[in-house]
Amino acid sequence: MKRILLTLSTIALVAFAAQANAAGMYAGIKLGANFANIGGDDAVDDTSMRTGFQGGLFIGKHVNDQFGFRVEGLYVQKGAKADIDYGPGIGVLETVEKLDYIEFPILFVYDLMNSESMGFNLFAGPTLGFNINAQAEPDGGDSADIDNIKSFEFGAAIGAGLEKKMAGGKGIGLDVRYTIGATSVFEDVAGESVDVKNRGIGVMAFYSIPLGGSAQ
Repeated sequence: MKRILLTLSTIALVAFAAQANAAGMYAGIKLGANFANIGGDDAVDDTSMRTGFQGGLFIGKHVNDQFGFRVEGLYVQKGAKADIDYGPGIGVLETVEKLDYIEFPILFVYDLMNSESMGFNLFAGPTLGFNINAQAEPDGGDSADIDNIKSFEFGAAIGAGLEKKMAGGKGIGLDVRYTIGATSVFEDVAGESVDVKNRGIGVMAFYSIPLGGSAQ
């Protein structure tokens, strides 16, 4: 099921890119860091952030001078750090819970400033995430798979971007976002839901180029 959903999302992104013959469309690459944590009623107490990588490709369209939309395909490292009690003979060890996803944010973009040299925007929208790795790595110990992880995560992202525009409609910039999972990381256990959700603060630098006409 995970592979089917991931394949369908990738096909949708490629199909969107195939329509890049309209003026106002753009695409690019972004790379940066994700400062991840987990929350929820059933999350481990006193977790701390896991600093991970996130980055990937994006494609978007300016509908007019103020509004647009953007679809991204990102690899995102989520999870958290927590002190876990492994029982007699081992004790409490700091453990990194590594939860990695392929994520597709579908973002609606509002341009607050859109001059010839600079652009500043706000964006928000849903995210579709597909888990590709789930491991616990205790300090000084071997990594082990985390059981019962859901293959799909639905969430949301909200943030802001600043862009320096260059010749030919190209641009470089930075975006900052807060993401939160709306669905639990874990499958139900014995018919009971487990309330543990991803959250994170992402910072990414990006480079964009116009497609099919000059970007606004």
